[in-house]
Amino acid sequence: MRTYAITIKPQSSFGTPLKGDTIFGQFCWQAAEDPEILNGGIDRWIKVYHERPFAVFSSAWPQFEYDNRWFYAVRRPELPSFMLGDPEGVTSCEERLARRKENKAKKWLLVAEDLKPEISWNKLVNDRELSKRVTEFFSKEERRRLNLSLEKQGIAIQAEQQHNTINRLTMTTGKGMFAPYVMNNTWYLPGMELVIFVAIDEEACSIEQVEKGLERIGEWGFGRDASTGLGRFSLGGTDEISWPGLADGAALLSLSPCVPEPGRFQEMFFAPFTRFGRHGAQILHKGKPFKNPVIMADEGAVFIPKTNDISALPYIGQAVTGISKAMPEAVAQGYSLVLPFKMPS
Repeated sequence: MRTYAITIKPQSSFGTPLKGDTIFGQFCWQAAEDPEILNGGIDRWIKVYHERPFAVFSSAWPQFEYDNRWFYAVRRPELPSFMLGDPEGVTSCEERLARRKENKAKKWLLVAEDLKPEISWNKLVNDRELSKRVTEFFSKEERRRLNLSLEKQGIAIQAEQQHNTINRLTMTTGKGMFAPYVMNNTWYLPGMELVIFVAIDEEACSIEQVEKGLERIGEWGFGRDASTGLGRFSLGGTDEISWPGLADGAALLSLSPCVPEPGRFQEMFFAPFTRFGRHGAQILHKGKPFKNPVIMADEGAVFIPKTNDISALPYIGQAVTGISKAMPEAVAQGYSLVLPFKMPS
């Protein structure tokens, strides 16, 4: 498989997080609507997805230039704090306790463009520190448009949006299903760029076909409330990258939610994430729009393979089947691209 980094530029707020399994699902819908996106059609590749995934998408991560180098900000590894050691300058138990809250807020890991993570406290930053680095090279126009309060809070802010349904008999809102309600949307900093990593099987599709599918998703909207203007983005540049090899015994950092293969790992550190999926397009009208819940290991999970694991693939995980009563052949992306790293000593 060949791996690429695709830059996307948010053009609106988002109602649904840009997680890898959701990106995969929307890409599959594009392939179902347009047979030219996957060679041989979506049905052919879904049948073999459990043993030969045609595409594995990461979640979308911030990318920025800092100190004449490009960096990606990914989720902090789900390792216990004691495994990271003490930050520089901390020598006593009193100092360690005093900085515990500060250290917990450092939820971003900065990874250089060579994609070789270094797990140490000086590579971890909080929302404000990341926002400061991201905005350092913004143009004057982007800085003028920038809401300073948003910059202080981080690279993204949750904003409430009012919703309501009108009762056509009374032409007003009311109680029950007609009661007004609030939904949270995510706004990114103006001018900010995100990156999606993808590994593709070139027999199934080329990078141009993947770009075509993503471009259409960005034009029509990603996720919830796309019909009202949410989830819009445009594509930036695309670069083929050399994915770091998975060394024997190395720890692996996941870049999207996944379902790890049973029996492959000797240790796992992760936060559980439950995906409550829903069908789109024509399946919505079959009376069973909701999928079965899937419990996954969220982004930032750390997996330590057994010593005899010598896989050269850039991803781990498995396809998830049996998730839909309306479409029995449906699958979910239980795979995740992973970055190998050395566990802190």
